[in-house]
Amino acid sequence: MAKKLGERLIEAGLVNAGAVEQALEHQKITGHKLGDSLVELGLLQEAALLRFLAAEFQTRFVSADKLAKARIATEVLDRLPVRLAEAQNVLPLAVDPDRKLLSVVAAEPQNKALMDEIALVTGMSEVYAYVGLRSAIAAAIRKHYYGDTTAFAALQEAASGQGRPQEAPATSRAGAAEHNRTSAGQRTSLSLRMETDARLRLQRPNGTQAAGRASTQRREPGGPRGLVSDIDYVETLGILVGLLEQDRQRHRGHSAQLARQAGIVGQRMGMPHKELAALSIAAYLHDLGKPSERHFSLASNAVNSEWKAQARAACRAPTKLFETVHLPTQVNTILAQMYEAWDGSGTPQGAKGEDITLGARIIAAVDSFLELTKNPGNALGKALPKEQALEHLRTNAGVLYDPVVADLVIQLQSGELLRHRLESEGRQVLVVEPDETARGELLEAVLKQGLVAHALSTQEGANDGLARQDCDVLVLSLRLGQQEVMDLLQQARSAPETAGLPIAVVGEPDGPTRERLLMGGATQVLPPGDKPAVADAVRTLLEDRVLHNGPGRVVRGSFDELPPRELLRTLGGGKKSGRLQLRQHTLEGSLHLEGGRVVFASFGGHTGEPALQALLKLKQADFQYDPDALLLDVPQMDQDLQALAGGLSAG
Repeated sequence: MAKKLGERLIEAGLVNAGAVEQALEHQKITGHKLGDSLVELGLLQEAALLRFLAAEFQTRFVSADKLAKARIATEVLDRLPVRLAEAQNVLPLAVDPDRKLLSVVAAEPQNKALMDEIALVTGMSEVYAYVGLRSAIAAAIRKHYYGDTTAFAALQEAASGQGRPQEAPATSRAGAAEHNRTSAGQRTSLSLRMETDARLRLQRPNGTQAAGRASTQRREPGGPRGLVSDIDYVETLGILVGLLEQDRQRHRGHSAQLARQAGIVGQRMGMPHKELAALSIAAYLHDLGKPSERHFSLASNAVNSEWKAQARAACRAPTKLFETVHLPTQVNTILAQMYEAWDGSGTPQGAKGEDITLGARIIAAVDSFLELTKNPGNALGKALPKEQALEHLRTNAGVLYDPVVADLVIQLQSGELLRHRLESEGRQVLVVEPDETARGELLEAVLKQGLVAHALSTQEGANDGLARQDCDVLVLSLRLGQQEVMDLLQQARSAPETAGLPIAVVGEPDGPTRERLLMGGATQVLPPGDKPAVADAVRTLLEDRVLHNGPGRVVRGSFDELPPRELLRTLGGGKKSGRLQLRQHTLEGSLHLEGGRVVFASFGGHTGEPALQALLKLKQADFQYDPDALLLDVPQMDQDLQALAGGLSAG
């Protein structure tokens, strides 16, 4: 007898028995399917459920967000009668007239009889079905067939955290056991809350709960900023500074590059979220208020005493410019020390070594590399080839630059870090270990497994990683403290976004403590002595997560870090699917990939072969790779990425 969906989701580690029981109660009230009920109650992310279903049905999925943004031609909609679409919960997406292929999104893509019926009704030879949630498809039908612009309002409200029950989901093993002991009176109370919540959503499809939204916002480093999250604040700075730099040809996009690359180095060095946000803010502000005819950097100041004197006078300009904004203290410190040198030869104070704040050391190294390679107006009077600039970092590691930072910048600029992130589709391991020696050894062992990994030393850092869903395997050392580890396990297992996250605890607890950790939600408890064995177990956990359709993440980079030929070879060699988006100033285009092959291209209003050839001619561009992006257009081509890479020059 085939297992029910709830059992299969539990086996995949996406939910537990307590969550399924809550969803079944909700199902009795609403009549909705189990999967939809889990998503509606916030017990399972829509994307996680759809990835699971897509793997089972051997197809791909379409999220509610993509259905809301999709542009579907009238002639495509006319192919499928609206009554049939509503009755069977199916929406047509695209038509390929040459192949007589109709692409649809369906709640039951495995229903062959239904697909045959649709092929017959539409006169198509083949129907390709993506999987989607019933609620999202129903909203899409209202929007695209009936022109209801508010059709997705209720779904978007639910996705933003509004209208959910206040009861925290019981997602740990201990939580599930406790849930099973709940009294009949408590069950009745829960049912009433869920029923009330369902009715409220029906009565207020366009309603808002400002207080609810406010409670989910993260605070800015240094204090509150109303309803603006730190991420939104940094993104806003990026847009405004980018506009200011448009007229500076040699520095167009410079601050955005500096912020992104410095952030990657900071993350690798284990900086917590607040400090990473401060690092990004400082990167965007570092040039404001300074003379426009010169761009100071530690590299330029070191070879020109006049520039160094001017940099000393100008280094506090951004802080003075923003003194009424009450910037976080970390930002002001970074801006004040970004021209200080590791050996004390910098300006304005002559600070040295670790007396220079880490953010300033990172910006100094990244900014110098960008200045040497991108700006022919630097103190040397010419832009250096990448290899010469890398040699400058090697030579001056321990002199101008923090040697650890310099090594990471070299790895970043050589493309090594970016290649690993692309190969892992943005997936990464987070190691939390307070002991510096053990942390370094464990991180090194994990990196030798070919994984992307970051290390932190505090419980706060782990809290941030969980809140930002910034890891695919979490490794916790018992040196954090038994209660601290239990608190982190409870935090992870009580949130639907991280309920299925693999968590390895490294330590040697006694028998009862070990059982308590496993009951609390630890996936494995590993002995700390053999670091390679721990790393091997971590790799297995990550591979298992990928096998169960754990999501990838967007990976951003530039041709400066990874030339186009190497970029295409990396994606082609890994048989990657998804969307590769390229941007050069105001020009933007994209390649859609399927198994290492280009199936669709768009650029400058053109599609197909002309767009592909135009994109291949770009010499400088920023890019982002989204492994989970879905192609809603009809495939136009079938070009091998490796072959395309072979036709590009090494430069």
